[in-house]
Amino acid sequence: MGARLVRGLMAGFVATLVISMILILRMAAGIIPWYDPIEVMNLAAQDLLGTPDSRMLAWGIHFAVGTLIWGLLFALLVPYLPGRTPTRRGLEFGVASWLVVMVTVFPLAGSGLFGLGLGLVAPLSMLLAHVVFGAVIGAVYGWAKGVL
Repeated sequence: MGARLVRGLMAGFVATLVISMILILRMAAGIIPWYDPIEVMNLAAQDLLGTPDSRMLAWGIHFAVGTLIWGLLFALLVPYLPGRTPTRRGLEFGVASWLVVMVTVFPLAGSGLFGLGLGLVAPLSMLLAHVVFGAVIGAVYGWAKGVL
């Protein structure tokens, strides 16, 4: 069980790093600059946790959630997820995690159910990010299984 959790943490961190790099590149290229998930995280943290207005803190929360919560949850659930390969299981997990975020974080941040208060781009781009996250977490977890 311990090695499985370590693999989950590692896979969660790498998957969070990958989607973070994609987000940074998208913002730097000026693609949909008005939609910034880190700012949504910043606002949610201020509203829910009473944190100060801090993008650095929002990035920290983003990595903590991706690594600790999603990484450990994936490690615990991977034997029970549908699919024959870790990558396929990761994809399923990514879609499920997207659904959780759409019905919890976005409404709590004041963006409405599925983030539709920000327009259709928000849920669609978040779905794409979570599918990438899922594919990466599954692939890294599968790779690490042969290493750890």
